[in-house]
Amino acid sequence: MAFVNLLLNALDEPSLKAVAPSLEYIKLDARQTLVEAGSTSDWIYFIEDGLISLLSEYEPGRLIEVGMVGREGIYDVGFALHDEQAAFDGNVQVEGSAYRVSRAVLRQAMDDTPALNVLMLRFVRAFELQIASTVSANGRAKLEERLARWLLMVHDRVDSNLLHITHELLAQMLCCRRPGVTVAMHLLEGKGLIASARGQVEIRSREGLIEEANGSYGAAEQHYARLVGHDFRRRLGNRLLNNAGIPAASISR
Repeated sequence: MAFVNLLLNALDEPSLKAVAPSLEYIKLDARQTLVEAGSTSDWIYFIEDGLISLLSEYEPGRLIEVGMVGREGIYDVGFALHDEQAAFDGNVQVEGSAYRVSRAVLRQAMDDTPALNVLMLRFVRAFELQIASTVSANGRAKLEERLARWLLMVHDRVDSNLLHITHELLAQMLCCRRPGVTVAMHLLEGKGLIASARGQVEIRSREGLIEEANGSYGAAEQHYARLVGHDFRRRLGNRLLNNAGIPAASISR
């Protein structure tokens, strides 16, 4: 089987034999909730295409995104640490697809194949560092820097430069007011980094967004490359990042 998901691609032969027969390919619909905070799903999802946002309710009726996962990982992340209860809502922000496997099958496979268990734990560590990076950005970065970081993170996980997204959703993801998003979007657009129209954003300059993010983007991605062995970041100009992290050669709702 050929996989887009980087964790499935990284499995050794015994791990793959333990998991592959039980994988079920499914579509992920935009706005679909895979599991609500406090509940347990029967399934673990290896994302092939699309984007899952992990949302935390910090006051009644108000949510903030604390992390995201695409083809570089799994949902629910806490499963690898034997936490059977979802800590956050898992919402599909970008429609796509995934391979799902029952929790019982994956748990048994992790128990039987040490390499699979280590890989899952390494991903959890990488995801933990993504959350830490988000907390740091929310605490110190300007809104336009946080917006640049968020756009880059989404761009890493989708196959289009055109992201279909509203200011209302951005305000929720970034935990700010809609007028603030509008101002930040205008700042990025004025520098030629993005082009925006009603309900969509086009990435025009990835390198410019990285500079605009002012250090808030990149550290978590480097940790993932170090821990898992793949750098899933998109092109940097005419260069690519290889698996060692060395420079070398949409959202749809």
